[in-house]
Amino acid sequence: MQLVIRRLRQFRDVVYSSFVARKSFAFWGLLTLLLNFVMLHGLAFASDMEFWRHWIEALKMGVGNFNGDYPPFYILWLRVVAAFYQATGLSMDLDYELKQFCLFPVILAHISLVHFVWLRLQKREWLPEIKTIVMLLVVANPAFYLDGPVWGQIDVLPVAICVWALWYASRPKTYALGLGLFMLGLLTKFQMITFLPVFAALSLRYYKIMWKGILAMAAVFGLVFLPFILSGVFAKEFSQAYLSSVGQYPYAAMNAGNLWMAISGNMTPDSRTIFEWAPAFLNPALLGKIFFVIVSATIMVFTFIKRHSVSNVMMLASLNALAFFMLLPCMHERYCLAAAVVCIAGVACQKKPMIGWAVALSAVAFVNISMMMSMRGEALWFWISMAGIATLVFFFFKVLFPSLLDKFFILVAKVPVPGFVPYVLLVLIYVCDMGSSFAQMERSAYKLGDGEYFVYELDILEQKQGYGSTHIGKSIDGNPLRVKGELFVSGIGTHAPSRHTYALPNNATRFTVSCGVDDESGNGVIDFIILVDGEEVWRSGRMEGRQISSADIDIRGAKRLTLLTDEMGSKNFDHADWVNPVVYTAK
Repeated sequence: MQLVIRRLRQFRDVVYSSFVARKSFAFWGLLTLLLNFVMLHGLAFASDMEFWRHWIEALKMGVGNFNGDYPPFYILWLRVVAAFYQATGLSMDLDYELKQFCLFPVILAHISLVHFVWLRLQKREWLPEIKTIVMLLVVANPAFYLDGPVWGQIDVLPVAICVWALWYASRPKTYALGLGLFMLGLLTKFQMITFLPVFAALSLRYYKIMWKGILAMAAVFGLVFLPFILSGVFAKEFSQAYLSSVGQYPYAAMNAGNLWMAISGNMTPDSRTIFEWAPAFLNPALLGKIFFVIVSATIMVFTFIKRHSVSNVMMLASLNALAFFMLLPCMHERYCLAAAVVCIAGVACQKKPMIGWAVALSAVAFVNISMMMSMRGEALWFWISMAGIATLVFFFFKVLFPSLLDKFFILVAKVPVPGFVPYVLLVLIYVCDMGSSFAQMERSAYKLGDGEYFVYELDILEQKQGYGSTHIGKSIDGNPLRVKGELFVSGIGTHAPSRHTYALPNNATRFTVSCGVDDESGNGVIDFIILVDGEEVWRSGRMEGRQISSADIDIRGAKRLTLLTDEMGSKNFDHADWVNPVVYTAK
């Protein structure tokens, strides 16, 4: 009984220090939250966004309709997202909102990583500057943001789960919890198999209670797969998430800066020999597996025999994750992120500050991911500008009035903010953003009345433009139509110079439209022109980014309506939008 009471008190103390105490990780958690929501404005690959849209559309009918190579735990979250879109009718054309909803677990996992590192650092007798550097490595690590909110990948989520799993599995009293979390990581991303040697060694170390870990893993496996079992698609989901994904990309290296990129080059078959004169078996597919098995077996033996502390266990796990990326073929550029994340967590658990490896692995991850994904996006310019202004202000006071700035930070540090604030604020932001996104769609959607038609619904007689192809309801780059910061659902996305001619109905009376340079361009220069039966009836004049103009044209008796855009010199970045182009007819 006394043991139970002591455990309850320990749990109470942990909860209080983590979530209730006013001197908490809240500042770092809030900074992580801010950076994630800023970086969500970064532009992802359109093809990746289409995967989400396709999957969510299929999941609206239940998990039984899902066809993809993702493990089940994240798919269950996408099922929740699908239910939200189904219930609200919100359009999935809004990229920012789509990323925001899909990446909620990733942002939550990032905050939990920050929380983990902060908890470990509270027990370290290090210089404050060293603790700050470690916290910045987990809070402001550019590799995390390029992979997650900018690109839209979820790698941080399963690795964060595995960090907590390693922490708990390294202790006999919480070993079963750690194994259960490891299974959850595997059910989120199959690449977490890289940590199997370490968990296997820990299981052998605690062989007397191994059955508890096996039961915990089985329970998590059953709970996560339960919706698929009930839908009768367990075999299909297991096969497409795990079995069919093996060997899906038979390349020595797939945009990954590892051993095989150096020897064989990018996107070369993994069955090709490493040298022209080498025998057939000397290929990346076989040699990579042999090298990795040797390293993994060594790490497993060291983990078991040496009886390392939790910090060394995490470092061994990080080493195995790095070997996984560097030695195995078929690697993507993102798979090196796991080594960096676990290494940072391991550093926070060490008695002596050794941050060099965490910095090095973060740099490796960042460089690899940045080869494929750069931080870009029109909406990011505002936040970049604000960051520059803040830096100028603080640096001004630091250089000229250092004592005043120190007093300011001391005052800010005294503001009591409980540890639960970042988590609660994350949920509140999502609730508010869901409502505002729905309201924005309702506000920007033009409701056609009786006898009203969008011009692009009419027969088109001529269509040509200077670059790309015409998009209906989207910009030339396939993004939602945005002009002067305002979202539009209905319109024509084209590129100057362009010419679109439509056949008008006999009872057409009036034509209204707004136009401007799409915000995705920002620095285009365009002249918008409207012709009726070949005669110019309206011209916007020179228009640049963040400007919008509207026209209201009498078209009674007309047969043809032409929408022209002139590039006014160079056609670079001339992303032209005709929004809410409505033809009115007599009843």
